[in-house]
Amino acid sequence: MAARRTREFVYWSTQLLGWGLYTATIVIWNHLQGGFDPGSLGAVFSVFAIGVGISHTFRSIIRRQGWLRLGIGPMVLRLLPGSFVLGLLAFALQASINDVFLTHMEPILPAPPMELLSLVLNWTVLLLLWSFGYFTYHFFIQSRREEVRNLRLETANREGQLGNLRAQLNPHFMFNALNGIRALVDEDPALAKQAITQLSAILRNAMSSVRRKVVPLGEEIDIVKAYLALEAMRYEERLRVSFDVDPALEREPVPPMLLQTLVENAVRHGIATLPGGGDLHIVAAEGPEGLVLTIRNSGTYRPGTSKGNGIGLRNTRRRLELIYGPKASLKISERNGTVVTEVVLPRTKQHESTDHRR
Repeated sequence: MAARRTREFVYWSTQLLGWGLYTATIVIWNHLQGGFDPGSLGAVFSVFAIGVGISHTFRSIIRRQGWLRLGIGPMVLRLLPGSFVLGLLAFALQASINDVFLTHMEPILPAPPMELLSLVLNWTVLLLLWSFGYFTYHFFIQSRREEVRNLRLETANREGQLGNLRAQLNPHFMFNALNGIRALVDEDPALAKQAITQLSAILRNAMSSVRRKVVPLGEEIDIVKAYLALEAMRYEERLRVSFDVDPALEREPVPPMLLQTLVENAVRHGIATLPGGGDLHIVAAEGPEGLVLTIRNSGTYRPGTSKGNGIGLRNTRRRLELIYGPKASLKISERNGTVVTEVVLPRTKQHESTDHRR
């Protein structure tokens, strides 16, 4: 409703201003040609009133007949005769007002045919120019609406994709965690109970963050520590963990479950495959391009050879692309018997404002 009132206000303001400028031009031209007779102000005002009324009638016809939905060719084929017919009507109104009400003015009728045709063509050209201006404004507004609509659809699509990816990540994590607990049930029932308690705490934290695009790094670190505590019940001394996280970075925004997914990948497909276990080192530091998260784990990296080593990394890459575009990166490499996973998250104004609101 407010948008419609705004459009109507813009329309009428443009109408009055446009025809006002036209009639003002008539006054100025007559003055430059030899002086303007104040007695002719009535005639000038009649031109202004006829212009506003006839062009508004033209607008009503255009909207009622659906000409705004036509292509350029069919639209022009309708505007030309429409402008001429309404030009005749405008001329008839001008002649009637001038000859009936403005008796002190020189009558328009009768007049030489060429002069009458000139007046009709003048109104026709004015209405053609008006209609072209009206269509140009309409198409500009329509293109802006389409642009906004497309942006909204794109945003909704991105939100939907992010939601689907998060929904895939949580079952993926639960499947792996439950498999680990199942292995403990026969070996150590008491430890299995403790693991279930730990898992419930992890899921509670994960569910609280699933609807958010980003969470504080400190929150993500807490989930990672809880997950590693769960895994330590199974791997015991085979899993050796260390953290190097600057406390000043704990408020930095990161996608939820990002770090946990990468750490889980390092444990499942790196350390768990080694008979003697291995080391896991998690680092968060400020880099030249933004926040840098690094996970180093014992093992080897062979892309595409680890069974099941796909959904977590694919979803992580896709989430980074949806949230940050090409500015974020995820790289995995092997260096001297150590697998290094590095994620770079750029600082953005959106994330900075999100961080401040917290």
